[in-house]
This record gives sequence, C-alpha cells and structure tokens, in this order.
Amino acid sequence: MNPKKPIQEILHLEKPAGYSGACWVETDQHRLILSQVSESLVGQSAELWIHGPEGVGKTHLGLVIADRCQWSYYDCGDIQPDLASELLEWLDIGVGLVLDRVDCWLHHAEAEAALFSWWKRKENGLVLISTLSPRVEGQVSLPDLASRAHASMILPLDGLADSHLAELFRCQLSLLNVELTPEVSRFLGPRLPRNPRKLMQLVRSIDQESLRDQRKITIPWLKQLLLKLG
Repeated sequence: MNPKKPIQEILHLEKPAGYSGACWVETDQHRLILSQVSESLVGQSAELWIHGPEGVGKTHLGLVIADRCQWSYYDCGDIQPDLASELLEWLDIGVGLVLDRVDCWLHHAEAEAALFSWWKRKENGLVLISTLSPRVEGQVSLPDLASRAHASMILPLDGLADSHLAELFRCQLSLLNVELTPEVSRFLGPRLPRNPRKLMQLVRSIDQESLRDQRKITIPWLKQLLLKLG
C-alpha cells in the first residue's frame, strides 16, 4: 500500500509573506503572552486562545510562538473546513500547534468535531487565534468544544503603540533597501497607519512604486495611497 501523501503537499501551505522575524517588535503584552506559552503550554496539554481585531498583529505573534516553540503553524483561513479532520488526523499529537484564524472553522460541524477530538487527544500546547473571544455568545457551536474553549486561558491582543509602529516601519523599509527623502519621512511620521496590517500594505506599496522605473516616493503619491488605506 502506498503511504498517504502528506496533507502539507496537498494544501501547499506557506507562511504569509512580510512577516519577517528580523522586524519583530515585542511589546509588554507580547512578552506576557510568550511567557504564558513557555511556562504553561510547552510540553503540557494546555491551551491559550488569543483574540483581537483584524490587523493588530495576531498572525505575526502566532508565527513567533510557532518558531520559538518549534510548533506547527496553520492558518485555518487557508484550509477548507471539510479538510480540518484530515489535517488534524495527520498531525503528531505530541507537537504543539498554533491555529490561526480558527474562527474560519467555527460553525462548521465537521471541523468543530475534528478540533474537539484533537483537543482531547493532544499531548502538547495549543494556541488558537481568532477575531472574537470564544466567550462571545454563539461563537462556538459544538457545546463540548465551547466548554473547553471557555475553560482555556483567553487573552486579548491590542494594537502597537505609535513608537512601535514607527520602529516596524523603519525596519521593513531597511530590509527592502528602500530609502525615503527627509521631506517624505517628516510627512509620513505622524501619518503612519495605526494598524500593523495597513502599515505592511503601505510598505509593500512603497517598495513596488520605488522599483517601478526607479521612481522616487513623493508626497502627492503618498497622500493618495494613505487615502486608499483609510
């Protein structure tokens, strides 16, 4: 009998682009969460549920946790709910797991049942990441899964402070070898998006524009881009 083809090859899963560990900006809140993971989850069958609005850096934090703990990382938004059972059955119950955007699997009976089954069998830590807290009414459909979710450690994630956002912006530009004129830098300083996701969109747009026929970044162009980013 031919061995089953690893589901990673079937799904072609990759980590999101733009989340470089070289530009990780660690806050007190990040340190609290990372400490909780290292002290209470690594090597133990325990759980942490992280929630927060879109774009505050939950994915970046999930990737840092997976890298530091040598755990598996999967973005549930890239995996159809009807494949959840196949994926979880294939995974090693002794290896810790980070499930990003797990809310994409919720309210799907088969996916919730598969997650509950894995939760019961796992022998290492589990970190789940979603937009809403699992304690929000109706967030989890399966009663047994809801009970386990409510009993887990649940922590919110806030956005970065302005100083951290500026540090992240400078680091990303440096990695891409993009230089801005002093005038443009002064203009952007107080206008940087206060959301890490939008900040990354700004960085990518600046990089693409600077590469296009070696164009220089101008203030009028930036004004239009910032309007689009909201």
